[in-house]
Amino acid sequence: MKLVVKRGSRLRAAMVGVLVGVVALWLPAQQLADEDDSLPVPESGEELGIEQQEEQQRLRTPIDDWRDTLMYGIDSEVIALLETLLEQREDRLHQEIRDLYDSSHNPRLQRRILDFFNEMRWDGAETQALRMLGQPREYPNDLVLSAVRYVSAAVESPAPETLQALHGIAGSAQMMLAETAIRAIGQRGAEDDIGPLLDRLNDRRTPGALRAAVVLALGELRAVDAVEELIQISSNTSEDGTVRRYAADSLGKIGDPRAIDTLSALVSSDDTLLRAYAVNGIGHFEGGEVERVLTNALRDSFWRVRVSALQGIARHNMTDAVAAVIFRAERDPEVPVRSQAFETLSALDDQRARTFLQDFVQDERNSEALRISALQKMLEADPAAHATVIEKLIDAEYDKAQSRILDQIGRILSTSETTVPNRIYDRLLHHPNFVIQIYGVRAAGRHGLSGLRSRVSEMAEEPYHQAVRRTARDALERM
Repeated sequence: MKLVVKRGSRLRAAMVGVLVGVVALWLPAQQLADEDDSLPVPESGEELGIEQQEEQQRLRTPIDDWRDTLMYGIDSEVIALLETLLEQREDRLHQEIRDLYDSSHNPRLQRRILDFFNEMRWDGAETQALRMLGQPREYPNDLVLSAVRYVSAAVESPAPETLQALHGIAGSAQMMLAETAIRAIGQRGAEDDIGPLLDRLNDRRTPGALRAAVVLALGELRAVDAVEELIQISSNTSEDGTVRRYAADSLGKIGDPRAIDTLSALVSSDDTLLRAYAVNGIGHFEGGEVERVLTNALRDSFWRVRVSALQGIARHNMTDAVAAVIFRAERDPEVPVRSQAFETLSALDDQRARTFLQDFVQDERNSEALRISALQKMLEADPAAHATVIEKLIDAEYDKAQSRILDQIGRILSTSETTVPNRIYDRLLHHPNFVIQIYGVRAAGRHGLSGLRSRVSEMAEEPYHQAVRRTARDALERM
């Protein structure tokens, strides 16, 4: 009995100790709460700045996100971003992209950056390209190849060091590199580069692929000194077929009258591809006989010959051939020929051509694919000249749930260098589809159309789609 009382006493003592500890913990907390009763209690999440962060996010524009991706994104995200920037013809981030090239150690990303500058025709990365061209063995071949192509396409007046480096690469054992470098010399070289190219052409040790590249380069350089050699090559049935075709093409580009008889004879060649190149070559010359050859070539059974003839007709603005070109646009069995016919009609200064194209794109009995092809050629050539037809097409397509034609109109107008009346962009801005709205917003920002600022300002706020709001804020900065 005495033992039980003793254990009970210990239990009571433990319970008292627990209660004392709870009170000791509760009192300071209660006192602290009493002392802070005068302070406002923060709203949920506000103490962490969540609402402020969300507001900042809502105020961001696409270019803010793009800059963040360039600064912090993984390489695959940057490569995907470059595709977006190219599609939108976005040119405000070139410096940041070039800086990223300099800091990157990923050859695949560097190659894609050079390809991006190539397609955007921006010449501000020549120094970066020259690093590789000067030491091609230190870099992967595909990266050097992109550097060569970049200089060829985008750098209008390369530095002497760049051209010298291209001549060095032209002697590379890597055939693709050497061939591309020779073509780049043709695109960006000068009279001083003709002599070394002729030496390569006359050196029978030069492989066929490089001889073909040299022949093309001589044409690009308008090398009159090469005419006799090119005439001989194009007429020589023992010569490599590709080299002969390229010789015919280069004779046309050089434009020396000594080549006319040779090219006229080649138009009747049994080699279908040689005929196509000969027609293209003769299309660079002037005169009634040339026009007769081009018109007759529209009847050739090989579709590439017909394409070459159509290109020559556009080059010479041969309005007398409008009826024949319209026939090809309506009835040719080959899609590439019809597409080139649309392009030729867009280039001709003739009301019949314009009327045909406008009627064709509005006629829903024609296939949608061909209507879109004709529409693209029209708008790429001169959208302002077809403003009335654009409006009619928008009216016809406006209420359709999905319209590829309306999408093409928006896409082209949003990237075109030429403007159309504001009322056309306004129709896009009021369309219920947010993608069409974005096309209109991009166009307004791209061209700084202040007359549309009020509408774009509305679209920068709720209830418009988040992508629309962000694009609108970006456009406002450019207006």
